[in-house]
Amino acid sequence: MKEDNMSNVIHAEIERLGANATATHALNYWKKLSDACRLDGLEFDPLWDTSSSEKPPEASELPPHPLLNSKLRTTRTLITETPKLDAHVYRMFRSNFPIFSLTEISPPTLNSPLWRNVLTATSGTIEDFNFMTLLRNDVKEMFWMTEESSSKVGLVPRSQFVMIELARCKEGYYDLGFRRVLRRFELQTAGDELRECVSSSGGDGDSDDKGVPKV
Repeated sequence: MKEDNMSNVIHAEIERLGANATATHALNYWKKLSDACRLDGLEFDPLWDTSSSEKPPEASELPPHPLLNSKLRTTRTLITETPKLDAHVYRMFRSNFPIFSLTEISPPTLNSPLWRNVLTATSGTIEDFNFMTLLRNDVKEMFWMTEESSSKVGLVPRSQFVMIELARCKEGYYDLGFRRVLRRFELQTAGDELRECVSSSGGDGDSDDKGVPKV
């Protein structure tokens, strides 16, 4: 009986560590991606620079197609260990899935026999290729760990995540439109955190409607 209990404890701990590793990998990638987007925004989008009086660039004014030596940092985001390996994995993906849509991914499309063969072939190429991680199904969806967002992400093998995110980066999916969505999301998150801070400190009851402290 004691051995069974110990086995259950060990199994639960392994599951916990696995879940932590899954979330950590996805969060680390999201931080890298959003950092690159902010830097692209500061350089290419006057909207992000409050001191600028220029209008946001039109689509025709943006850099050329990312695969043609784009200056966008998001198109050069390193996902594997080296740029050479990134390029190799990207070619592997598009040679097998030339028309696979990356905008909104339906989970059933990730479970085909072809996908299984391709992912198996990445053994020895992509580190921890069969570890699980979290993938945003909608490329414009933000990533945050809440119950509400759980339905908007899928649990996929690491190599599948790498292939899809590499293609999204290199093919310019993290463009001006995505940067604007990210900016709105971050402003909303900052506002929510500020309201929560004021509420928890009792700020709502310490001042009247005009912002003058009550006596």
